[in-house]
Amino acid sequence: MRLDHIGIAVADLTAAEELMTRLLGRKSYKRETVADQHVTTSFFTSGDTASKLELVAAEGGQGPIQKYVDKRGPGIHHLAFEVDDIEAEMKRLAADGFELLQEKPTKGADNKLVCFLHPKSTNGVLVEICQSIPTTVPPADYWESRYNEGSTGWDIGYPSPPITDYLDQIADKSLRILIPGAGNAYEAEYAWKLGFTNVFVMDVAKQPLKTFALRVPDFPRTQLIEGDFFEHVGQYDLILEQTFFCSFPPLPATRSAYAEKMNALLAPGGKLVGLWFNFPLTGDLEKRPFGGSQAEYLGYFAPYFETESFAPATNSIAPRMGKELFGIFRKAGI
Repeated sequence: MRLDHIGIAVADLTAAEELMTRLLGRKSYKRETVADQHVTTSFFTSGDTASKLELVAAEGGQGPIQKYVDKRGPGIHHLAFEVDDIEAEMKRLAADGFELLQEKPTKGADNKLVCFLHPKSTNGVLVEICQSIPTTVPPADYWESRYNEGSTGWDIGYPSPPITDYLDQIADKSLRILIPGAGNAYEAEYAWKLGFTNVFVMDVAKQPLKTFALRVPDFPRTQLIEGDFFEHVGQYDLILEQTFFCSFPPLPATRSAYAEKMNALLAPGGKLVGLWFNFPLTGDLEKRPFGGSQAEYLGYFAPYFETESFAPATNSIAPRMGKELFGIFRKAGI
């Protein structure tokens, strides 16, 4: 085990962030809401060590953090220790007499699986053990080389008809639209030329963004985002999915993280719309694009979205006919 972070319960997250920024001389590097735990967290690096500080505030005036602050006021809430195998560690601790507050690890903030130990078995201190979720999303240089080689495996050279047909029927051209993992972004070019002014193109690699900028010279450079989708912060009315989901290894952790992140990036009432490949996985974690099934996808999306429609696409290009699902998902809770 190593110390991963110290959790500090706060009543006002913004005020606590400002105070910590003044104290440490640096800003929070991430703010994240964990809806099922009714908390919003804010992380600060602690200096030269890998350990972090986590400010934790109640979301919606409910949940265990709200009860904690109401009873004890702001202050140190828990110590978190990172482990390599959380389930094995849970078994070891239970066998050694520690009382676990849960039978299975749950998804927490900062891309971690977490489990808490009851304070009465840890000398009055709430202890969290956590394990980083291996996203195995390929790094930027991997995609840089794939785009330079023209070997992404799915670029058709023009916008996909199911996406263009959907854009054609949207009257409100002011919608904030994000296209993550956009690659050569033909759909973004199409939307821009239709009059959508708030289209944001995102990719982890530089090369496709440079190519897009040359191809669409009047597109605002401020709306070209080079970065990791899972670290991105923003709010959008519509997110378009076109060959992004199929690009990273199809592990349950990454697919669940994708659904959760999509939810977090959408404004209330926002929609995730696009195409998902409808063919079986092969077990090969290198051969893209990765497929899946309608039932599998719905299993990941159900906690975060209400399904407006999700069915085989009827207007796919000929090589993909019968191999694509077109879905419209609305952010849950609205």
